[in-house]
Amino acid sequence: MSRLTIGEDRSSPRWVTLGTGEQLELAEPGARLRAKIIDLKILVAVVVGCIIVVLLALAADRSNTGVGVVGGVVLASMILGLVSLLYDPVLVAIRGQTVGKMAMRIRVVCADNGELPGWGRSFGRWAVPGALLFVPGVGVLLALVCFASLTWDPSRRGWHDRLAGTVVVKA
Repeated sequence: MSRLTIGEDRSSPRWVTLGTGEQLELAEPGARLRAKIIDLKILVAVVVGCIIVVLLALAADRSNTGVGVVGGVVLASMILGLVSLLYDPVLVAIRGQTVGKMAMRIRVVCADNGELPGWGRSFGRWAVPGALLFVPGVGVLLALVCFASLTWDPSRRGWHDRLAGTVVVKA
């Protein structure tokens, strides 16, 4: 198996040597945070639009099917999960970048060969923090720690990157 090494062979910022020997410049944690904020804004805009449509449909429902606000919230939550699933893993699998990562000029690559992560790794990167959200009482905190873990890792890899075998580099 190829090994990922971190070095300062080139001038700052840090560089990573992939298993192939290729050296790539690591993405800065601030750029990753800004990319995540851009992506969250996009997701929120889509979900808010969907919620408005759902609420308008519920208000227009004259048959009193009993779906109500609770049903609307459940439906909106399902829409959020679906949009999130279709957004991050799909874009990372086929481009190595979400819209936020494109704006910040960073990309996700396989740590061993620098290629696109593909479907399995992209879904894994997305699923790790997503699964942590479901831990009762501390899920949000664990998901935040998952993302924050890249700040103390020498290769700037979060738990989700490590488990998926990916690294985020400058594009």
